Amino acid sequence: RIRINGVEMDRQRVAEFIEQHREVFLNLDLSFFELTVAMAFDEFARQQVDVAVIETGLGGLLDSTNIIQPVLSVITNVSYDHIDVLGKTLPEIAAQKAGIIKPRTPVVLSHVDETLISVFREAANRVEASLFVANLFFQVEA
Repeated sequence: RIRINGVEMDRQRVAEFIEQHREVFLNLDLSFFELTVAMAFDEFARQQVDVAVIETGLGGLLDSTNIIQPVLSVITNVSYDHIDVLGKTLPEIAAQKAGIIKPRTPVVLSHVDETLISVFREAANRVEASLFVANLFFQVEA
């Protein structure tokens, strides 16, 4: 799950990270994803990466990756995943996923149902973020 320049994080380094933070982790109710995000951020800082591509878990407002300030956000799709947390309708889920949109930070929508674009456009407008709908600029052919 954690790669730098295509190379997986060393298993020994994973074990060291877990051991080093064991007491903290035992006192928190972290999901596997949240623990992995903490480890990834620690490793990226330790390795002093220039650019990191961070994938969300739940996506959006409630995601543990939401603590970073990206240079660009990408929303790839909206579907009926995590409905117990994000909402029961696609517009509700889209509104939650729009939580990754940061002030004055560009966001690209990729493969998003056209009926949901307005949800993202409104969220982007609220925080003065530029919104780009990928299929208006590019066409992918298989």
